Amino acid sequence: MLQINSKNRNVNFNLNKKFIFTFLTLFAILICLMPAFAEENSAGVTNIVTTDSSPTISTLDSNVAGDVTKNTEVAANVPQSDSSKQILDKQKQGSAVIQYGDGSGNKLLIWAGIHGNEEEANIATMQYMEYIKDLKFDGTLYIVPFAIPKDTAVNRRDYGPIRYTYTASVPYKKGWYKKKYVKWYKKVYRIKGKRYYKWKKKIVYKWRYGWLYKRVTKIGYKYVDPNRIANLPSTPGWNVVEFARKNGITNILDVHSGYGLSGYTKGVIYATTPTTSASYAGERNWANYIKSITQSAVEYGSGQPGMVRIQGHKYGISTITLEVERDGNTLQWAAVELNMIKAACRYFGFPG
Repeated sequence: MLQINSKNRNVNFNLNKKFIFTFLTLFAILICLMPAFAEENSAGVTNIVTTDSSPTISTLDSNVAGDVTKNTEVAANVPQSDSSKQILDKQKQGSAVIQYGDGSGNKLLIWAGIHGNEEEANIATMQYMEYIKDLKFDGTLYIVPFAIPKDTAVNRRDYGPIRYTYTASVPYKKGWYKKKYVKWYKKVYRIKGKRYYKWKKKIVYKWRYGWLYKRVTKIGYKYVDPNRIANLPSTPGWNVVEFARKNGITNILDVHSGYGLSGYTKGVIYATTPTTSASYAGERNWANYIKSITQSAVEYGSGQPGMVRIQGHKYGISTITLEVERDGNTLQWAAVELNMIKAACRYFGFPG
């Protein structure tokens, strides 16, 4: 009996060894597969894993510095995380560009709030950065959440003052000159024996002595739409297109909000109409992809000179504009815009 019990104990020990070995092997395989499962379940984006690495933050344009937290819509609705507060504080030094990635792979630039009274664009862009702050991905993503911080701070759409030239009449000496007058007189005429009259005017000139004027060219200042002067050097729009060109960025996502767009409940995308000289197929395909996910409307047009979108075309940079309603429930429309931003980024393999 002792020998039998000894054999049973040996058999049980061997079985336990096999079970433990099998369990450890399966556990090791599961550990190896977990990153793959994480990638597969990350909203269709490949190569996404959690990371503690931080993006780089630099100043794009120090001339437009401002405290954007003075804008109550921005202060109340942007994420309140430490990283978000750091980005907001950076705007006091100028418009900040936040770079995710090392400059390789697909490159996309998100540019928001060229009009300082379009807070939905700023808020949605900040929300997107909060969404991706713990993610690592292939390619390089550049984000400018406040194109003109000083305008956002005071909720102002116009930018300036901008220098411009004009002609004006100025006095230069006194002398004799002919002054034009309008003289009215009554003209009388008869029709079938009846007398009629009507007033008519006559131009007469009289000599007068006084100041003589001449036309001269002068330089003045005026406030202008910043998205109509991107073709002027050193303006915010010019600077962002130059930044894109120098960094090899081939796509810009121009994020806005505007008046009278409440009928576009899913937002609207503006792209350039194809022409015989340029197909703009990149913009059309990009816009249609976003539409397929968000059901946003897509509108095509030629744009206007001085737009960031048109300036970018000079260098082969595809640019589309996202718009939602500006005057209404801020967070509601920012959520619509965030949905479009995610879809626009997903097109290039970024999180969305």
